[in-house]
Amino acid sequence: MSFSEHRAPTFTIEPPNKVMFLNSSGESVHCAALGNPRPSISWVLADGTAVQDLPGLRLALANGTLLFLPFMAESYRQDIHASTYRCVASNLVGKISSRDIRIRAGKSRIQ
Repeated sequence: MSFSEHRAPTFTIEPPNKVMFLNSSGESVHCAALGNPRPSISWVLADGTAVQDLPGLRLALANGTLLFLPFMAESYRQDIHASTYRCVASNLVGKISSRDIRIRAGKSRIQ
């Protein structure tokens, strides 16, 4: 591929359609894409709203990973821990969206 040949993004790592984890462990959801120019990766909710970092609960990292941090049971939030997300890869040539990813956090029996 020459540097002048522009290509729309294609996923190299597309997240699974369902991710379950315990509040005591947290979870990482990975997403990556190739394209020219290099695509940027972002995360959106099912309604298309951009995912915002929530310190101590959820972080969207620059490498395309959506990180759900371990949390105390009383910090459970349905809008974060039982929600649907999508990974979006975009560059000047195009934009692609992953399948819906259903996130479900459960409470650990031992805290």
